[in-house]
Amino acid sequence: MSGPVIVNNPDRNNGGLLLGIVLTIVVLAGVWYFIFGPGSSGGNGNGNGGDNNPVPTLAVPQGS
Repeated sequence: MSGPVIVNNPDRNNGGLLLGIVLTIVVLAGVWYFIFGPGSSGGNGNGNGGDNNPVPTLAVPQGS
Protein backbone atom coordinates (compact mmCIF):
# COMPACT_ATOMS: atom_id res chain seq x y z
CA MET A 1 0.00 0.00 0.00
CA SER A 2 1.45 3.35 -1.01
CA GLY A 3 0.95 6.84 0.43
CA PRO A 4 -1.23 9.61 -0.99
CA VAL A 5 -0.62 10.75 -4.54
CA ILE A 6 0.28 14.45 -4.72
CA VAL A 7 -0.21 16.01 -8.14
CA ASN A 8 1.77 19.16 -8.86
CA ASN A 9 0.74 20.78 -12.11
CA PRO A 10 2.77 23.95 -12.73
CA ASP A 11 0.69 24.79 -15.82
CA ARG A 12 -2.61 25.15 -13.96
CA ASN A 13 -4.54 28.40 -14.02
CA ASN A 14 -4.45 30.51 -10.83
CA GLY A 15 -7.82 32.13 -11.52
CA GLY A 16 -9.12 31.25 -8.05
CA LEU A 17 -6.25 33.05 -6.37
CA LEU A 18 -6.75 36.13 -8.52
CA LEU A 19 -10.49 36.11 -7.82
CA GLY A 20 -9.83 35.82 -4.09
CA ILE A 21 -7.46 38.80 -4.15
CA VAL A 22 -9.93 40.93 -6.11
CA LEU A 23 -12.83 40.03 -3.81
CA THR A 24 -10.71 40.83 -0.74
CA ILE A 25 -9.88 44.26 -2.15
CA VAL A 26 -13.55 44.91 -2.94
CA VAL A 27 -14.66 43.93 0.57
CA LEU A 28 -11.99 46.08 2.20
CA ALA A 29 -12.94 49.05 0.00
CA GLY A 30 -16.59 48.62 0.99
CA VAL A 31 -15.72 48.48 4.68
CA TRP A 32 -13.59 51.60 4.34
CA TYR A 33 -16.38 53.42 2.49
CA PHE A 34 -19.01 52.72 5.12
CA ILE A 35 -16.74 53.34 8.14
CA PHE A 36 -14.58 56.29 7.04
CA GLY A 37 -15.96 57.55 3.74
CA PRO A 38 -19.00 59.59 2.80
CA GLY A 39 -21.22 56.59 3.49
CA SER A 40 -20.40 56.78 7.20
CA SER A 41 -22.78 59.65 8.00
CA GLY A 42 -25.99 58.16 9.28
CA GLY A 43 -29.21 59.80 10.34
CA ASN A 44 -31.10 62.29 8.23
CA GLY A 45 -28.31 63.04 5.77
CA ASN A 46 -28.31 66.82 6.22
CA GLY A 47 -24.58 66.81 6.96
CA ASN A 48 -24.56 68.36 10.42
CA GLY A 49 -25.67 65.29 12.34
CA GLY A 50 -28.43 67.23 14.04
CA ASP A 51 -32.12 66.66 14.09
CA ASN A 52 -34.04 68.94 11.75
CA ASN A 53 -37.53 67.81 12.72
CA PRO A 54 -39.79 70.66 13.89
CA VAL A 55 -40.86 70.74 17.52
CA PRO A 56 -44.58 70.08 17.84
CA THR A 57 -46.64 72.84 19.44
CA LEU A 58 -49.55 72.26 21.79
CA ALA A 59 -52.59 74.51 21.57
CA VAL A 60 -54.50 75.00 24.80
CA PRO A 61 -58.23 75.20 24.16
CA GLN A 62 -59.81 78.53 25.07
CA GLY A 63 -61.95 78.70 28.15
CA SER A 64 -59.93 76.36 30.30
